[in-house]
Amino acid sequence: MSKRVLKLLIVCVMLIGMALQMTGCNKSQRILEKLAIDHTIGYDLDDEQKLNVTAAIINQGEGGSEVKQELITAEAETSKEAKIKLSRQTSRNIVSGQLRNTMYSMDVASQGIRKLIENLVRDPSISPRVKITVVNGSVEELLRSQFPNHPNTSQYVDHLLEKNWKNQNIPQVNIYQFTRDYLDDGIDPVAPIVRKKGDNVIVDGLALFKDDKYVGKLSADYNMLFAMSRGKYRQGEIYIKLDQNDSDGAVMLGTVSSDKKFKVWRKRSGGFVVELCLEVKGDIMEYTGNVLLDNHKDIITIEQGISKYISNKMEDMVDIMKDKRADNVGLGKQVRNSISYKEWKNINWDELYPEVTFRCTVNTKIKSTGEILEIPVPSRE
Repeated sequence: MSKRVLKLLIVCVMLIGMALQMTGCNKSQRILEKLAIDHTIGYDLDDEQKLNVTAAIINQGEGGSEVKQELITAEAETSKEAKIKLSRQTSRNIVSGQLRNTMYSMDVASQGIRKLIENLVRDPSISPRVKITVVNGSVEELLRSQFPNHPNTSQYVDHLLEKNWKNQNIPQVNIYQFTRDYLDDGIDPVAPIVRKKGDNVIVDGLALFKDDKYVGKLSADYNMLFAMSRGKYRQGEIYIKLDQNDSDGAVMLGTVSSDKKFKVWRKRSGGFVVELCLEVKGDIMEYTGNVLLDNHKDIITIEQGISKYISNKMEDMVDIMKDKRADNVGLGKQVRNSISYKEWKNINWDELYPEVTFRCTVNTKIKSTGEILEIPVPSRE
């Protein structure tokens, strides 16, 4: 299926879904206690490279008050075959209208997830807002894990992702956003990575995709910087280790907000220079250095140290993506917008991308440093 056909299919599914909601034409009535509500679908590969599909379904108990999670698995060549096998394992009718999350092991993601997403898109009952998540490890093992404070693992992971979306610790990635970046020119998709750690599940970074294939990982330290490169950032926190040449110590910057702007130039030797200009504002929540923060000169020194840190980390982040030949920030999109469509179509972006010069300039403004500048050491007599 070509990208254009897939794009048209997604648009049609969204329009049909909206029409159903507006007209209320879905008059079919189903008894809740007889339904197995598909909440999360996970994909692994077994030793024979066959697809191992795990479905976390929610069973409503008698009276509608009791909710139980059930896990069923099936091995298959394709996701459609897996769906048939999964339905044989439950006496209830599996419905996908409440599907919240799809999880892919790194092995599955490395082979490409386009066909798996296509099958989801073809089902008009599945929302384009269903999440896409990569799991560091086995998806089935994660979903079968028992967590003391979270009896329902699939819902626990879903709530974890929702909270981190709202706090802008990870980008919001669902079927619509993933396919949009996959189909668009000059940008590649990403997805959050989760893994089991002790008695908890943690966000383990960002999965970098080249087209629909997982090619590498960004550590969680880059999550906030990635968010800044993609759009406006609001109400976040960032920990910054200052360079000893500027000001020793570390800063926890809170209520961080940022605005971005890209500039594109042509090199005389050919190729392009892309500059990301960031305006960052925040409040100092914690500071461990020796500066007292009681005069304007000290504040400027800290601001310059923060700007330098963000700039260096941002350029390191893009270098990691370049090594993987994945343009997840969307530098190609910025170049495309700076030239004619005809010229863009004549460019082989995949070959040109590693040679693009990227730089990041940051202007940091500290809004406040708190009321107490230094807590005096009590005198002992």
